[in-house]
Amino acid sequence: MQDLIKHGSEKTPHFKLNTNGDLRFGGISMPEDAASFYFDIMDWISDYYRTPCPKTFVTVSFRYLNSSSSSMVFKIFHAFKRLQDSGKSTVKCIWYYEKTDQGMADYIEQIQSHVDNIEFKLHPTDNILDQ
Repeated sequence: MQDLIKHGSEKTPHFKLNTNGDLRFGGISMPEDAASFYFDIMDWISDYYRTPCPKTFVTVSFRYLNSSSSSMVFKIFHAFKRLQDSGKSTVKCIWYYEKTDQGMADYIEQIQSHVDNIEFKLHPTDNILDQ
């Protein structure tokens, strides 16, 4: 298994998925076909699930998610919930979001309620920077 790095663009987010358990993604997500864009990412996470690191750290920093992307990110977090449930890895998430973006705050709250077994630290900020 190898690291997966996707560089972001004006319409697609960046992803840095490292086999050492450091998973980072964010930016703007409004690809033409979200399912197709996120396919490689979901595939990588499925592979990671088989032999994860004992600790998985997820850092998220989205500036914008369209509805189809938010559905895909929800599926990603569902996979992290399953990983946590498996006992193979402890999953922790740090999520940066613009403090004036109430829609993003509500979305994060929905995810948290679904993946209640994952520890979240939320960081409202004035400006989301690509990491």
